[in-house]
Amino acid sequence: MATCDIKEPRETLMGAGPCDIRYEVLKRSGKPNWWCHTHGMDSSAPDGNPLETCPGVWFEPVPDERQVDLDLEHDFVAIWGVVPPGIQIGPDMGERGKIHVHRRLTPDGPKDIDGTYDIVRLHHGDSSLVVEGKAAVAYSISELCDRAISALECRHCGGLHIDEQKFAAFPHRKHLCNSCGRNFIDSSGPSVSNPLAGAHSQLELPPAPEPLRPDRPLSLDSGTYRTVMIWPSNTAIISTMTRAEETGFHVHAWNEECTQVLDDTYSSLSIDGVDIDESEFRVLTVQKALAHGAPIQSLPCVQCGHSILDSNAGWIEPSTSHVCSACGGETKTRRKVFLNPLAEKQNYS
Repeated sequence: MATCDIKEPRETLMGAGPCDIRYEVLKRSGKPNWWCHTHGMDSSAPDGNPLETCPGVWFEPVPDERQVDLDLEHDFVAIWGVVPPGIQIGPDMGERGKIHVHRRLTPDGPKDIDGTYDIVRLHHGDSSLVVEGKAAVAYSISELCDRAISALECRHCGGLHIDEQKFAAFPHRKHLCNSCGRNFIDSSGPSVSNPLAGAHSQLELPPAPEPLRPDRPLSLDSGTYRTVMIWPSNTAIISTMTRAEETGFHVHAWNEECTQVLDDTYSSLSIDGVDIDESEFRVLTVQKALAHGAPIQSLPCVQCGHSILDSNAGWIEPSTSHVCSACGGETKTRRKVFLNPLAEKQNYS
């Protein structure tokens, strides 16, 4: 039997049942496009014939402990898509899961949920919304790149489309449907699609308060902690908290006894006396989320010596050609890499 590369299906489709593989259209190569409508995955063998089963059939359902139902009518909830920390010092202390959840039972009470999940079901009166991990992560990538999102439906099958990975970072007109595997065009122009766009409106919730910048600088001594994990703040997908979110650098830190001693957002950050540039840090976090093994390096411009930050204005992907923002000169690398002045700080002990 022919096989194809195994990719992880959408969380709600794991364990959905037997494959339903159907012919859709011809690919650009001229070979048939076979697509599994049960698991939403490409089911074409290299020779153009359909696979007997798609890769998604081998994935077990998401276990119950990786799912959570939340009542937005009575509880105070905020959720975010999980991306890797832009900077990590020491061993990994992260949790499994793609959706980070905070829940309080009273506005100023302690968090009774502070964890990560793969499927979150939100309920508000007669309205509900299922948040999948893939969509939540894509939402965070779009937000970190300051990309507007909209919820597009495939004109062929009506499925809601998720633009993932680099497609979440750059608006485009042609979209490959996650549900039927066919291309469709957004006639309104280049866009990034995510079914979580306008989640507050979908759930008939008022908008969350506008984020605020705290007056809370942090000077960090990396040798003081066992582990430090740092993210740029990004807006919650849903927040029913009465307090406004804070913008800046979100820092988690653990001492040598593995007790978490820092969990807060700071207006500015220095590590071992070196100030961290927030714009470079946001780009670094997106680069790490999209790298998939591609190196992230720091490199000076060959013409002016300025440390190069790869632009996030176009497709965010590794390249051998890098344009200096200071002088406009081009620097070449032998292999495809991301360039960022903060590369040496992304992961060290």
